[in-house]
Amino acid sequence: MIEFDGVDELLKELASIEADLPKLKKQALIESADLLKERMQKGVYSHGLNRHTGKAPDYIDRTSPRGDEIFVGNTSDGFYLYFPEFGFYNVRARRFIEPRPFASVIYEKSKGAILDEQVKVLREGLKIR
Repeated sequence: MIEFDGVDELLKELASIEADLPKLKKQALIESADLLKERMQKGVYSHGLNRHTGKAPDYIDRTSPRGDEIFVGNTSDGFYLYFPEFGFYNVRARRFIEPRPFASVIYEKSKGAILDEQVKVLREGLKIR
């Protein structure tokens, strides 16, 4: 006959971890989105966008997490940030202005840091070294 000691404590610990996971996931999303938002605000003018009013960084924000998603990007006041990101047709110049993306470039360069931030939050929450 085989006896197991401590199985009840292990099951209780697993149940508590399972209860904390949605909260930790939400916190990890928020922390990583704030990191990306900060980097996008700092780098909005570093990829070819001209500084006219200087308000572009104020128009970059994040949403609240919904389900397993969170979005970082420009608000409706900063609609013009779409134009350099994807390119546009200039009516006065009668030509297409090529894209000068900043958001996608910053996102691609930040993927590793975003994942590191999420791992850090989950490790702290689960008390893993």
